[in-house]
Amino acid sequence: MPRTGPEACGAQSRLWRRVLLLGILAVLVAVAFLVARPPAPLAPALVLSGAERGGNVSLARDCGYSAPLPADPRRSLWLFCDTPVYVRGQTSSGRVTWALRRFIPGSTAAEGRAVVGSSPGLRLPGQLSEVATPLGAGGAPKAGDALGPGHAPTPFLLPPHGLVTSTGRPCGSDGSYPASWVSGVTRVPASAELLIAFNNYCVQLGAGGYLPEGFGLAEYDPATGTLSNDAIVFSGMNLVVAAAAKLLGSPVFSGRYLYLFGPTCTAVAHGGCATGTLFEARVPAAPRAWSDPLNYRWQSNDVPGSWTPNPVAATSVITGATPSAVSVADMPAAGRQFILVEQTDIGGDFSVYESPAPAGTWHPVLSGRVPCRAGTDLLNLCRAIIVHPELSTPTQLVVSYFDPGAGPGGHVMVAGFDW
Repeated sequence: MPRTGPEACGAQSRLWRRVLLLGILAVLVAVAFLVARPPAPLAPALVLSGAERGGNVSLARDCGYSAPLPADPRRSLWLFCDTPVYVRGQTSSGRVTWALRRFIPGSTAAEGRAVVGSSPGLRLPGQLSEVATPLGAGGAPKAGDALGPGHAPTPFLLPPHGLVTSTGRPCGSDGSYPASWVSGVTRVPASAELLIAFNNYCVQLGAGGYLPEGFGLAEYDPATGTLSNDAIVFSGMNLVVAAAAKLLGSPVFSGRYLYLFGPTCTAVAHGGCATGTLFEARVPAAPRAWSDPLNYRWQSNDVPGSWTPNPVAATSVITGATPSAVSVADMPAAGRQFILVEQTDIGGDFSVYESPAPAGTWHPVLSGRVPCRAGTDLLNLCRAIIVHPELSTPTQLVVSYFDPGAGPGGHVMVAGFDW
């Protein structure tokens, strides 16, 4: 028998309360999902050089650091790591092919102006012009490049000398090659020069991996195309103890000091970094000081705010850090303070932190994921997530990254994230 009267009204009331509660719960779940969800990138785009203008050449170069030119802040110097050069061809049946024509180990450079992207307010690098090998780099670019004079990339930091393989043989034998990989660039305060950080490696192909053999700094004058104060700070026996804490990059100046950062992953799990350390070092902000390894101090949380000359005692500047890589920059033009971007896995996930000073304390800002595509082999990983202060704005963070699935051999990309 159906219910009537007050009993029916009570049942209906309880039913509506349940419906209302379920509706509120659904809204809360949806809100929680949106909050937990990382921000979607805005308009990923290729970082293109004039050498790629006609579509017959693709530069699969690794990493992409940038800094505004002191003489013209509207333009930026871009520094890249290894640069494979692919040239387009065509089979008799009309199928497009790409052939690796040249490989430039270490680094290449280019300059370009920022432009407005397709998304509102998003700033991207415009077409870049290749930069010649600097004077004072220990050599000159080779003539007769197959891509044509003035358009082809040339080495920037020339290969380092004296490196060896893990078996003690000269690096360059057994398929290995020496490389100075850029690890950051920033303007020297009150100067027309840029400070470039780099790490030297003997790259052993196959299972040999990357053998670290030095950390150095060099000043570059874009107006004259000259390198100066080129110094290898840690190398040889000076690198043996606590090497992970001495492989530094992301130079930033603050007050009387130059600060540098270095990540190390101590345990890998499921394609990500399970545990690791974000090291930070500082040294007086003068070439004579930063060229001397005895002047370096590392942050140690054993005593809060302390700096130790012993790299073995260095501790992580972020508790629970899981860094596959790190990028740090001062960002006043974007209305921000110091920003630290920590890449946490090989799939493109990253976390962003902010601090009023490079010494910390670092507070989380956002987390996201760059849209990488799968590469053709295990060595082609989504990597080199690097922050770009001159492209970022108060509403959008712009990062570059290496996408292994973009074009033949991969490509450096940029993407913006709302923050």
